[in-house]
Amino acid sequence: MLNKTATIAALAFFMGMSFNVIADDDRDDDRGRSKHFVFNLIGPGQMYEGTVPDIDGDFIDDPAICFDTELVNLKTQRKIGTATDCLSNVTAAGSGLKLVGTSYFRTKKGTLITRGNTTVQPVLQPTVTPNGQNVTHITGASGDGNSIIGGTGRFANKTGTVRLSGMVDMANFGGNVGNPIVFDCIFVVDIN
Repeated sequence: MLNKTATIAALAFFMGMSFNVIADDDRDDDRGRSKHFVFNLIGPGQMYEGTVPDIDGDFIDDPAICFDTELVNLKTQRKIGTATDCLSNVTAAGSGLKLVGTSYFRTKKGTLITRGNTTVQPVLQPTVTPNGQNVTHITGASGDGNSIIGGTGRFANKTGTVRLSGMVDMANFGGNVGNPIVFDCIFVVDIN
């Protein structure tokens, strides 16, 4: 049988473990900086015209069509900020599209700006999100080079890789300002 000291130590250990499971949305490492983030860009966004930092090397911001959505921590499903997804150089490719995606993730601890060459393809099977949203297209982007083009707060002066896996409802996407796209996109960000 355990003595009182061992029992109290065991309870303290397990209570500490349970508090680690219920951590903040942006869990920090020992140096106070998280290195791995999984963001869920989710919900409808109305299309509007915008610009993004230079893509083609001429030092002039480039045109984009942008959409504002909620930013959710994928693990906890809690809203942690807002996101803006901006699409540039949209070009038809086969039955899909290729484009340059510039994404802004705004959290209470800073803003992260990423960029990737993105592929968008029509779904081949009827596809519905866990929230019941019909999906018309699957989207993705990834690379092994730096995908971070800017940041503030905890994301200032950072580099890292970004992977996008997503589902979108583009039924109303027709190039007109105000038309919505519904997003359910997961971004995996690893800070170097």
